[in-house]
Amino acid sequence: MDWVSASTTFILDTLLTLCLLLFTAKVAGEICRRLGIAEVVGELLAGVIMAPTLLGGYYFLGAPLITVNDAVEMFAQLGAIMLLFKVGLEMRFDKFTRMGPLATMIAAGGVSLNFILGFALSTLWGYPQKEALLVGAALTATSAAITVKVLKDIGKNKTTVSDILVGSAVMDDILGLVVLAIVLGLVSNDSLDLVSIGFTTIKAVGVLAALMLIGVFVISKVINWLCPRDGCARPIDGNSLINGKTVQGEHCKIPCNGAQEATVIAMCFGYAYAAGMAGLSPILGAFAAGMSIAETNVLEAINEMTDKINFILAPLFFVVIGTYMNLGAISANGLLFMIALVVLAMLGKIVGCGLPVLLIRKNWKEAVLVGLGMMARGEVELIVGGVGITTGIFSQEVFSAIILLVVVTTVITPIALKQAYKILKVDN
Repeated sequence: MDWVSASTTFILDTLLTLCLLLFTAKVAGEICRRLGIAEVVGELLAGVIMAPTLLGGYYFLGAPLITVNDAVEMFAQLGAIMLLFKVGLEMRFDKFTRMGPLATMIAAGGVSLNFILGFALSTLWGYPQKEALLVGAALTATSAAITVKVLKDIGKNKTTVSDILVGSAVMDDILGLVVLAIVLGLVSNDSLDLVSIGFTTIKAVGVLAALMLIGVFVISKVINWLCPRDGCARPIDGNSLINGKTVQGEHCKIPCNGAQEATVIAMCFGYAYAAGMAGLSPILGAFAAGMSIAETNVLEAINEMTDKINFILAPLFFVVIGTYMNLGAISANGLLFMIALVVLAMLGKIVGCGLPVLLIRKNWKEAVLVGLGMMARGEVELIVGGVGITTGIFSQEVFSAIILLVVVTTVITPIALKQAYKILKVDN
């Protein structure tokens, strides 16, 4: 299309890609749902099939059907952000603090064991030390977004195990990013700076704690002052609709015509930005924002709105992850390494995260469920893979192994978790 400008071509490519990916993700997700499989599995496999290296590589009007450009990736990241925002809405601050010590120990067990396994396997396979260190870092973090989606898909998102899983996944992300920061400093400077490591750790924990405390004890109080009635968000003839009924009373200080919803979403994006600027994953900021809103009177309306947003954005996150898989870049030696890496990565989470639950809660069923639920990898691994391939530290085979890890664990985790719930008959 020579008559179309470069900027217009970029927009058109983005629109076609979003159209095809969203459509195929929803269709595949619905098929999986009807088969009794978590929708996220279909959404991810749709991405693998529609990847530019497979069906997405076919041309239409002189351009490939699927172009995963910066705009498409932005929509995918927005999906992850809104997913974790929704998690925060369902996690009250007092509940999170109760789970804090246990979640930290679970996350620490999974992170440390997986780093050791990833580094050891890559070294034994003959990869350079820098590459092995980065592989170890890539194995550490659990995908909180995927874990949450799986729990919701199987109807176990409001249980004791789900609370442990969500808290552990969030702490896992924090520790995983700290490990990544340390490894990146090591591979770039060829030295280990203990002062820098300490500063990175304090900053990561401090920023997240500050965002939570400000949101829960300051911003939520301001919102409740502006909207003093429970459930107040949607007006009918000057009144408020609360639990489906028209209720008269004092008007909110900000009219209930959508201002609350827009302001809360702005807060979510602002918190995500603050976390990103502090070197954390933006999704952690979104989680803190959601937890803050969970303490307010507008929670019901925000929950309803977020569900509608996630109906569109969440599938985009998972289907875009699937498109990163390049099956043609895998050799026989690379395939063996990939299989070994995936197996060790899953076992590392099952053992590393399940053992603390078994030792502390004395409940082997909960230990199995937590270990299986923590297997999923996602956004952090993709960040590590992107850093590794763009800096030249990762070979194409190792990069493909990281992507396969994300794909396989995202497919296996919901299936394994759902079957484990059925077999173990755990309802709490």
